[in-house]
Amino acid sequence: MDIFLVEDSSAIRRLLARRLEDMPGVRVVGEADSAPQAIALIDWLQPDTVLLDMTLLTGTGVDVLRALRRKGFSGRILMLTHHAMDAYRDMCMQAGADGFYDKGSGLESLFGDLDELLQSERATGRQSRPSPLLRDTATGLLGQVALLERLDQVLRMVNAEAGKVAVTVIVLKGLEALLRSQGVQAAAPVLVEIGRRLSGCAGPADLLARHANEQFALVVSRAGSPQEAEAMAERIRESLVHPFDLGGHPVRLDSHVGLALYPRDAVSARGLLILAEARAHGARLPERGSAVVH
Repeated sequence: MDIFLVEDSSAIRRLLARRLEDMPGVRVVGEADSAPQAIALIDWLQPDTVLLDMTLLTGTGVDVLRALRRKGFSGRILMLTHHAMDAYRDMCMQAGADGFYDKGSGLESLFGDLDELLQSERATGRQSRPSPLLRDTATGLLGQVALLERLDQVLRMVNAEAGKVAVTVIVLKGLEALLRSQGVQAAAPVLVEIGRRLSGCAGPADLLARHANEQFALVVSRAGSPQEAEAMAERIRESLVHPFDLGGHPVRLDSHVGLALYPRDAVSARGLLILAEARAHGARLPERGSAVVH
């Protein structure tokens, strides 16, 4: 079950994410703390379930609920609140919510209901998505599964130390077309050179991965200020400006870099990667369901 968290408190998001990810079969695929961000990302990701707080940094949970139902979102939307009055419950249920839970006293009921839903999915034989390889065969870099596992370990470590983590996703437009026209083996020198250039922007403790045909990720496990993280993202852009050599012919790729910071922007591994990917794509996200982090 893919779950998206919408909650303005990073501390509560962190607690929810940890509890959910301990449930077999659950993946926290994204997070947001404001209505506009939540609506855009949920419409793009199309998760199975949304846990939606009533109070957000910008807008309200009811705004998100109504906007998603207008857009045709058919997943479950479960409302969370500290104000569990009947009037709020009735308003949310009439707007299309599937459940309403008090954060002060009803979270155990929420987790119990989610566990029942998971058991029902297992009983009906619902299949999860296949996992990509641990290592990218062309570059030797981390694949998506290994990246998520290692990033989750990093977050657990820095959480104990109150540290910061910078996650960048690099989308290289034109790379997938090159792979289709030339084949992976023939285009391998370009992939290896991309990895080499990105490695030049990374430190010895950082994580570098190729987790999709056109996408790479760099995780800086000891990030400084947001300004330093932005400077690193700019160095990445500059490293990819020059053309790549493919059999004596120059190949230019259009690079787009997105950045997300822990804990400022998101508190889960998938949440950080999804947000960085969305920011790399800019104002226009790709088609629904096309996010590469699963």
